[in-house]
Amino acid sequence: MEKTTKKSLLFLAAAAVTVLNFQSCGKYEDGPGFSLRSKKARITGEWELVKINGQSPTQYSGFDTYEEKWELESDGDLSVTTNYSFSTYYGYSYSGSYTQTGEWEFSSDKEDLEITIDGSKTELEILQLKNNESKFKTKSSPMIEYEFEK
Repeated sequence: MEKTTKKSLLFLAAAAVTVLNFQSCGKYEDGPGFSLRSKKARITGEWELVKINGQSPTQYSGFDTYEEKWELESDGDLSVTTNYSFSTYYGYSYSGSYTQTGEWEFSSDKEDLEITIDGSKTELEILQLKNNESKFKTKSSPMIEYEFEK
């Protein structure tokens, strides 16, 4: 073999080992294994709740419509806006919308998201934190898994 071919093969092998190492040491259960964006850059923005325990928010809640959006600001501010509607057996319809504000921060090891609203703190285990998708699971009972999309 030529010297340049050996160097090329050696470089290719080193690159493959590096890529495999990055894929196998992701912090979160469902990924990503590697990201060029920081965790803070990935988590900030507006997130729409798309599943609760594998069901659509409407199915899970039992309402006719149920929408929830979380806005996480880079300074740690948080707002959660909920819109819902439902009809009763007797034909009456009700709808509502409300917004709660609070704060968010990562735990010291950045494996959990700590949410504080009205003095009540909730810890969510981060299962996935991609730029456009995320999954969280409550750390206390009842265990609830949330899936979001930007």
